[in-house]
Amino acid sequence: MRSGGKFILVSAVLLILAASILMAGCTTEQKNLNVYAGAGLKKPMDTVIAKYSKEKGINITPNYGPSGGLYSQIKEGQPCDVYVSADWLYIEKLENESMLSDSQKFLNENVVLVVSETGEKKGIKTASDLTKDNIVVAVCDPNAPVGKYSENVLKSLGLWDQLNEKGNIKARPSTVNQVGLMVQNDEVDAGFLYGSTALLYNLTYKEKYPNSLSGEIIFGIGLIKGDKEDVSRDFMNYLIENSDEFTKYGWEKYA
Repeated sequence: MRSGGKFILVSAVLLILAASILMAGCTTEQKNLNVYAGAGLKKPMDTVIAKYSKEKGINITPNYGPSGGLYSQIKEGQPCDVYVSADWLYIEKLENESMLSDSQKFLNENVVLVVSETGEKKGIKTASDLTKDNIVVAVCDPNAPVGKYSENVLKSLGLWDQLNEKGNIKARPSTVNQVGLMVQNDEVDAGFLYGSTALLYNLTYKEKYPNSLSGEIIFGIGLIKGDKEDVSRDFMNYLIENSDEFTKYGWEKYA
């Protein structure tokens, strides 16, 4: 009986230990979030993520890139809990595909024209100057929302076809940050960015275009369905509460 009792006692202890390990593993997993965000959001996102992690004890792994590319990764089943998109369109797509538990409109933006040192010497002051000979222009790939909105601006101004006929659009980088770097490093004469990106790279814009020309630019947050929805929602609310970190860089709070 004694040996049988010891066996039962040892078995019970082992079961409790195993359960504790499993619960610890679940808790650890619950305290990790995978956050996907448009590349242009990196600086304020890094600041807010660091603050949130310190306050809440949650480990966040960010993944920055073009919003369209991030959307494709989510569709392919890559691990993502919170998606911050530079285009509300991708949030709507995920909603229509029943992949989101919640979503919020977050920020507003505008497209601006920025000019490099060489572009200044060539006398570029407005978008119409981009149709002159020997002008090198950077416009993001349309898979990046700013690329699509920049195209809309140029089409609204009646300049898109002219620029393509002249062959002046020489660069179609995948992210808005790449356009900022190209203008900053004088690799192109001019480029189209978000106002926030121009501020980030200390670039003074020549023209700022209303959403009536580009289409309404809304940055949104989507929560991917899964077992971390409570933590994801808490982080989304934290982002919205700390939107001042984003307005520092030229974004506007969604009205």
